[in-house]
Amino acid sequence: MKHIQTFLMLTAALSLTATSAYAQGAKTSPAAGASVSPSAPPTIASAIDREISIVEKEVVEAAEAMPEDKFDFSPEKL
Repeated sequence: MKHIQTFLMLTAALSLTATSAYAQGAKTSPAAGASVSPSAPPTIASAIDREISIVEKEVVEAAEAMPEDKFDFSPEKL
């Protein structure tokens, strides 16, 4: 039963992500969405790829903002 609940929650989350990505894609200029035709809704794979790209960008920005002398931090040094 727990697996079914997890599956349904994951499916709902992916549906919301796909819907959100489609709504955001509709607001952008045609040049930004040139790879996806405006009449076809985005696939789950494209929605997940978009979400991963957003998180990847945030992680890279955080790493670039971190001072170089802090990269070797570990809790053991506290």
